Amino acid sequence: MKNSFINKSIYAKFAFIFLAIWWLLNSINFGIVIRVLSKSTAFDLSDVHSELFQEFYRMRNVTSMSFLLSACVGTICILFAVNNIVTPIRRLSNASKEVAKGNFDIQVKAESIDEIGQLTSDFNLMTNELKNIDVLRKDFVTNVSHEFKTPITSIKGFAKLIKDGQLTKEQLMEYSDIIINESERLSLLSSNLLKLSQLDTKLIREEATIFSLDEQIRKTILMLEVHWAKKNIDFDIQLEQVEYKGDEYLLQQVWINLIHNAIKFSEPFGKIKIKMYKQVSTVKIEVIDKGIGIAEEDQGRIFERFFKGDKSRTKEGNGLGLVIVKKIIGLSNGKIYFKSKLGEGSTFTVELPL
Repeated sequence: MKNSFINKSIYAKFAFIFLAIWWLLNSINFGIVIRVLSKSTAFDLSDVHSELFQEFYRMRNVTSMSFLLSACVGTICILFAVNNIVTPIRRLSNASKEVAKGNFDIQVKAESIDEIGQLTSDFNLMTNELKNIDVLRKDFVTNVSHEFKTPITSIKGFAKLIKDGQLTKEQLMEYSDIIINESERLSLLSSNLLKLSQLDTKLIREEATIFSLDEQIRKTILMLEVHWAKKNIDFDIQLEQVEYKGDEYLLQQVWINLIHNAIKFSEPFGKIKIKMYKQVSTVKIEVIDKGIGIAEEDQGRIFERFFKGDKSRTKEGNGLGLVIVKKIIGLSNGKIYFKSKLGEGSTFTVELPL
C-alpha cells in the first residue's frame, strides 16, 4: 500500500531487513546442523529419544535464544542510530518545504558537528542567501518600475500637449526636446539592464585582444566632448603608454561610465584629472574630479543597483553605471575603489592586472 507505515517509515524498513537477515542466518544454522547430524554414523533420525538429538534441540534453543536476544539488542541500537540520522533529516525536509513556500526566515538548529550538522549549516546559509536575493528582487522590481514610469509619464504628458496644437514654436521645440531626452533615457535604461543581465548570467565572455589602453581612454574623452564642452570642463590627462591584453569593448564601457560620472557631478568650469601609471604587475587608472562628492552615509551603497546619491534625482542616470563598471572590472580580475568627500569631489581608481 502506497501510504502504509512500512513504505513511509525508514525505521520499519531497517527492522524488517534486520529480522529477515536473522531468520535467514538461523535457518542456515539449523540446516547445517541437520546435515552434519544426518551424515553421522552414530545418529539415527528415527530415534527421536536419542540423547544426541535431545542435545541438538537444547543447543538449537540456546542458539536461537542468544541470536534472538542479539537481534533485539541490535535492532534497538540500529533504530536508535537511525533516529539520530532521520530526525535532523526530517527537520531539514520540513524546513525545505517552508522555503519552497517563500519563507526564507526559517533556520534549523545544527545539533552535531558531523556531515548532518554540516548539511544543516549549509542549509541555513542557503536560506540567508535566498532571503537576500528575494530582497534584491523586490527592490529591483520597485526601482525598475519607477525608472520606467517617470520618463513614460513625462513623454505621455508632453505628447498630449503637442497634440492639442496650442503651443508656441518655442514651447513645441522645448517639449519635443524633452520627449527626445526621455526616450534616450529609456533606451539607455533598457540597454544597461540588458548589459547587466548578460554580465550576471555570464553570457558576455571576454574577448581578449592587445590594444593601447591610453589611446582608448583618450578616445573615450573625445566621445564625451558634447557633455564636457557644455560645462566648459578642463581635462588634465597624465597617461603612460600601456599595451593591455583584455576585452577592448567591455573596458571602454568602464571609462565611459567613470568619465561621464565625473563630468555629470562636476561644476561648470571645473577640472577633471585622469592618470594612468604602471606598477610591478598592475596598471592603475585614476579619474579625479572636484565636483559635489559623495556623502559619507551613501559611500557604502554606490555600487548597489539603482542607488542614486542624488536624492532629488535631478541628475540624469539610472543608478546602474557603477554596477556595470564593477562587474566588468571583476570579469577582468581587477579591482575598483574610491575615496570621496562631500563638497570636495571624488577619486575612482581602477587596478588591472598586466
